[in-house]
Amino acid sequence: MRHAQGKRKTGRKATFWIIGGVAVVAIAATAWVGYRALNAKASLEAAQSLVGTVKDQAGAMDFAGIAQTSELLSEHTGTAVEQTHDPVWRIAEFVPVLGRNLTAVREMSEVVDSIATETVAPLAAVAGGLSPESLKPVDGRVNIDPIVQLSAAMGPAADAFHAATAKGTAINVDGTISQVSDASGLLSGMLTDADTLVSDGAQILALAPDLLGANGPRTYLLEFQNLAEGTALGGSAAALTELKVDNGAISISRQAATGDFPTPAPPIIEPDPKLAELYDIGMYSYLNLSTSRPDYPTAAQLARAYWQTYIGGDVDAIISVDPRALEYLINATGPIPMSTGDQLTSENTVDLLLHDVYVRWAEDNIELTDAFFAEAARNVFDTLMSPTTDVKKLIAGVTRGISEHRIMAWSAHPEQQVALAESPMGGILPTDNAETTMAGVFFRDRSTSKMDYYLQTAINYKTDVCTTETPTFDLSATMTSTATAEELAGLSEYITGGVFGAELFRTEAFIYGPPGTTLSGVSIDSQGYGTTHDLNTDDLGRPVVKFTAMLRPGESSQVSASFTGAAGDYGKPDLWIPAMLNKPNVTIDAPGCD
Repeated sequence: MRHAQGKRKTGRKATFWIIGGVAVVAIAATAWVGYRALNAKASLEAAQSLVGTVKDQAGAMDFAGIAQTSELLSEHTGTAVEQTHDPVWRIAEFVPVLGRNLTAVREMSEVVDSIATETVAPLAAVAGGLSPESLKPVDGRVNIDPIVQLSAAMGPAADAFHAATAKGTAINVDGTISQVSDASGLLSGMLTDADTLVSDGAQILALAPDLLGANGPRTYLLEFQNLAEGTALGGSAAALTELKVDNGAISISRQAATGDFPTPAPPIIEPDPKLAELYDIGMYSYLNLSTSRPDYPTAAQLARAYWQTYIGGDVDAIISVDPRALEYLINATGPIPMSTGDQLTSENTVDLLLHDVYVRWAEDNIELTDAFFAEAARNVFDTLMSPTTDVKKLIAGVTRGISEHRIMAWSAHPEQQVALAESPMGGILPTDNAETTMAGVFFRDRSTSKMDYYLQTAINYKTDVCTTETPTFDLSATMTSTATAEELAGLSEYITGGVFGAELFRTEAFIYGPPGTTLSGVSIDSQGYGTTHDLNTDDLGRPVVKFTAMLRPGESSQVSASFTGAAGDYGKPDLWIPAMLNKPNVTIDAPGCD
């Protein structure tokens, strides 16, 4: 009996020590995991801060700084991964509740580390040998060697970033504590936003060596848009300049203005009957109306056909720029002198080119304005190609011009055009609603005048796309003439227009619904002198409504169109803003959307 009791006591003691030992191990493991979690958290927070530093350094073109920051970033992300790949940590991931949090932290560490090692580090290795000075043109030539190196590194880096983004946005944070879910949400949002920028940058850099003549000579047309004659893409095609590019050497060869082409000419290409009805046959017969449609490939191919037919020579690509974009570029050069005694500056170029020269030289001296535009193009180009150009400001100006659709490009080479079409330079409306539900409102001057200098517009986009399965999209456009009778009294007919003079000017409005929607309503809310609803049709995979407004000085007209979408998935609502002389006042009213 005593022997049995002794055995029971011994058994209870063993069980006690086993339970106690397990408890001690559990406490020690928990403490160990907690210690490593704190280290991982500190490393991830430091890495996040350094990612922001890399972004700032890239914007400032501090290439040496990027290389240094990249090393620190890799150290921190490596530490975070090391802390979360401990055997005890991985076992703890199987513990209910706790494990889900640990798994999410480990996966976040892996994502950030892959960005550091597969995107930032390879780019930093190339960027470390660059400087703004190495990118400056010398004797009319751009040193393309660093651009070629950066282009080669950017593609794989962008692919790695895209893969990391997909993994980061797929991290499961259901049931995790708020600190973990918030961190994951922050990471996911940052990656999604940056993925588009990295992808766009990779596409442009992939094209850059070939565009700069690394693989042989290229011939480009630089198309100048006159915003005083508004069209859907911004302004009329006022002048063309031929550029010759070979292994980084860039030079101007020939120039032509609209007066160098027949007006009207026979249709320069076979007209599309639907487009000829929507924008009339003039789009095919007048160079300046070639930018009528909100699709840059259409405009570029028309300009190329005009050049090849009436000037001669093959064209590899067309690049469009407007006076507002020129102001952004001139910010990198400082004032540019003209033979007339004028100076083109980052503040006065728009007014000088789109208004002042017309006032200065009457209609019978129009050749003087054409000569002034040609000289401005040459002088701006020559100054940009000089070593005095501030490369940082130049890149900032180009980037801004592209983002506002003021700098666009089209290539006759299919493989290049595929990349351009997917980039912000393509000037192409989205064909689906996957990323954004994009609508558009565009305007075109039909007064044969320069009166869009006085046109102010407002656009309102209202939708319930985030709160209902079958959304509606309501768009309105307001056109206002800010001109006064006193201002117009002294202007020549060339400015006010030979059709209506200073008494009226005519503007067309084209409202494009999102892809796949159907038109459900049209209204004219205020007419000015007179406004008509001219046509309902479809274009670019979208329903489109056309209006024409006739305005006296100081009058306004407002037109509206409503569209309905079928049940389905829609991206966040967005609006394509035309690159007008006077930026439209835009409002988007979308309850329930982020």
